[in-house]
Amino acid sequence: MAKHLFPQFPADEQREVVALCERLGFAPEDFEIKDEGSEPANGGVRRRQVSVRRLATEAQSMYDASEGPGWIGEFESDLECGLFGQAPRQARA
Repeated sequence: MAKHLFPQFPADEQREVVALCERLGFAPEDFEIKDEGSEPANGGVRRRQVSVRRLATEAQSMYDASEGPGWIGEFESDLECGLFGQAPRQARA
């Protein structure tokens, strides 16, 4: 299983996560984001799971990222519903 830290994610995913965090009043550094993936065997599907943990609250969630950056929308929903706690600063309008 290959493991990657957030700085090793594709550049487009990094940009989307940074923009999302800033828009909702979080700092990207507030989170430990990493993934784990497996190469497909016998023509199977490549599996990728992204783990996000907020350092201040220890709240965490896992997202299926096998289909690409769609996991970011799920992360956004979790931020908006307060799963990771309140934003430490005022979000931009």
